[in-house]
Order: sequence, then C-alpha cells, then structure tokens
Amino acid sequence: MKRQMILCLMIILLCVTSGVAQSRINRPSSTPNSATITDIRKVDFLNFTYHSSLCSQEYGRKGIGKIVRVRNGEFKNKNVYFAVADNKIVYADVTGDGREDAIVPIGCGATTANFALSEVYIYTIQNGRATLLAEISDRDMERDYRHYYPDAESYWGVNENGLKVKNGNLEIEVLADGSHASPKYIVTLEYRLSGETLRLIGKPQRRSFGQ
Repeated sequence: MKRQMILCLMIILLCVTSGVAQSRINRPSSTPNSATITDIRKVDFLNFTYHSSLCSQEYGRKGIGKIVRVRNGEFKNKNVYFAVADNKIVYADVTGDGREDAIVPIGCGATTANFALSEVYIYTIQNGRATLLAEISDRDMERDYRHYYPDAESYWGVNENGLKVKNGNLEIEVLADGSHASPKYIVTLEYRLSGETLRLIGKPQRRSFGQ
C-alpha cells in the first residue's frame, strides 16, 4: 500500500514538473525583437525594397517592376538599372517630430543612355520599421516647374547633389532649359511635407547655370 502511494506521488510530482517546464518553453520571450529599428540611419537602404512609380511606368516592359529589390544599391539587367547612391541620402527632420527622416534619391534609366530619371523617397521610423511617408518624381517636379514657367524649353532632371533640407522643408535643385549638355538654369523647388504629400511652396527660384 505504501509503495503504491509513493509511486502515485512520484507520478504526480513528475507531471507537475513536466508541466512547469513545458510552460516555460511555450512562454513568449519578453526580449525586444532584434529587427526593431529606432534610428533611421541604421536602415540599409542599399539592400532594400522600393515601390517604384515613374521608373516602373517608363521601364516596366524592360524589367523595372512596381516593386524593386536593390542589392548593394542597385537592380540591373541588360536593359535597365534602378540605383540609389549611398552618399546622396539626406538625413534630416521633415516631419517636425524632432527625429531624423531619410530622403533617398533613386536614379533609373536605360543602361546605354546618358541620362536618368529620378524618384525621391522620404522614409521615417514607425513601429520599429522604415515606413514610406511620401515620394516625388521628375514628372511631378517638371509639372511644378512648368506651372510657374509655362514658356520653359526643357527639363533635365535633378542636379548633382541637388537635395537638402532647410527649416524642415525639402529643397530640390533641378536643371532646366538650354541643352542637356549645357542647361540654362538651376531651379530650386521647395516642398513641405503635408501628410503623405509633398506640396510646393511658392514659385520655384531659378538662377543661371554656372553661378
């Protein structure tokens, strides 16, 4: 009888111990997810997935889709490319929350061409991830330029190192008029982020190329 009682107690104790161990195994970890990001500068924009607008419209049939995954800063096939220049990413606060955002310029085009189209993306950190706030492309900027200068001859795209943030607004320098090899003007378009839209502030200012 005593042996049976001892055996029953041992079985009960074993079950309780096993249940506690199993509970510990199944309990979710309270350690923060290692993928959580709090600093926009920690985001690897050279190995990243972008949602293209203008580039996919212009070069979709040649391989640039609406979703583009870049590796080492570039997606490329024998016909076209889609690339981000690491040294041209601008980090600044454009939302007014006191934290840096990332302004990421993209260039795309035919591999044999001597010109490119531009898309500019603005990212911020939300819920531990890089989140797209707004975007703008050459098509939008050309429209804004021609709205104030309807007699404009031509539009040649974003100037080299043409992105900067001033007083929380995004300033983009583009080249216009003249020829592609020798533009006539450098035009400064100033945008303010309003929700998910970049809105032009006032008339774009232009100065002679080379000043």
